[in-house]
Amino acid sequence: MQPIDTAIIGAGPYGLSVAAHLRSAGVAYEIFGEPLESWRDFMPQGMKLKSEPFASNLWDPERRFTYENYIAEQGIAYRRVNDPIPIERFLEYGQWFRRHAVGDVRRVKVRRVARADGAFSLELEDGTVSKARRVVLATGHMGFRHVPDDMCLHSTALHDLRQFAGRDVTVVGSGGAALESAALLHEIGATTRLVARRKQITWNSLTPEPNAIERLRTPEAGLGPGWRSWAVSELPFLYRRMFEPAKRHRFFLNSWGPSGAWWLRDRVEGKIDLLVEHQIASAQVVDGRVRLGLTGPAGATEILTDHVVAATGFDVALERIDCLEPTLRAQIAREGPYARLSANFETSVNGLFIVGLPAAPVFGPVQRFMFGAKHTAPAVTKALKRSRAHAQTDQVPAALDEPKLKVLQRD
Repeated sequence: MQPIDTAIIGAGPYGLSVAAHLRSAGVAYEIFGEPLESWRDFMPQGMKLKSEPFASNLWDPERRFTYENYIAEQGIAYRRVNDPIPIERFLEYGQWFRRHAVGDVRRVKVRRVARADGAFSLELEDGTVSKARRVVLATGHMGFRHVPDDMCLHSTALHDLRQFAGRDVTVVGSGGAALESAALLHEIGATTRLVARRKQITWNSLTPEPNAIERLRTPEAGLGPGWRSWAVSELPFLYRRMFEPAKRHRFFLNSWGPSGAWWLRDRVEGKIDLLVEHQIASAQVVDGRVRLGLTGPAGATEILTDHVVAATGFDVALERIDCLEPTLRAQIAREGPYARLSANFETSVNGLFIVGLPAAPVFGPVQRFMFGAKHTAPAVTKALKRSRAHAQTDQVPAALDEPKLKVLQRD
């Protein structure tokens, strides 16, 4: 079996961006997975992206296939900020990017990655096995979904909302996914409430239209306006070098907390019952419905609801990358529950790279968002080019030395 030079596992924003960079650099690769599957099949229909248009790109090295260029080709006016992108348009953009910047995707999932005979063995869901010299894990968010109870649906399970029309739905959480899920459920005819531990909902404000003075005061950044956001958005490699792991991990867990986009506020306030400062104390199935026991400022209360939706985020840990064979996973050096990564996103296992959300504890919150692929794709490509060059160099002396050895034997 001829091994693949580089296998990219996952065809979301990070996998596609890495593939675009490798293609431009002339590095051979195969990319596995359904393109933008989690966006297409696990996001509620009718949602909009929280990121600003200028921060909603997939990344090729020449920046030829940006979102701005795509909508210009479609004859749609472009605004850098304050113009939420419908998920349907983003998916169309993603397909356009893949077609122009990436090419073919092998539309099969990788079930298991193991180490074998100095290479990686990829067990595919169609029953076949491939080998690869290097592997880039770009598996996205879905494996890290946090569901507090098996009576809950995760917010990623709400793709077709029509099934909830006329039902009573309780959404748990206070972030963008919780607020948008609640708004969309209300708008299709569900009786909807939101339960949140926080004292109040945090709403993002409109992004100031950029001008020279405003850019100095609050620079535009992928994670939001301001110098702090700019530093986290643009300096992930400095972030990794400057801070010790424990400090990085705390920042990853506690920064960029739950908030709602400005364009959601009018669709939530006054329309949905917001039970802030409430926590779920108990949950019990009663005649096909869920009885929730809540504790809040007024004491204990109960709710009887048809569905509970957990918009409770993602729990990142190396153990939860389930495609890694246990023996291979055990070989990866760690920072607490996370993989320790080099400046090029390589693990301690030579040739194995981890990008996207599971890299965020090392490189900062920008890796939670597609904007982070701007930094990741060129760094991984640089490492893979260097690795390939070293491998070719290592092979040359052996080929040159062989005739010399034969001459010595004849003498």
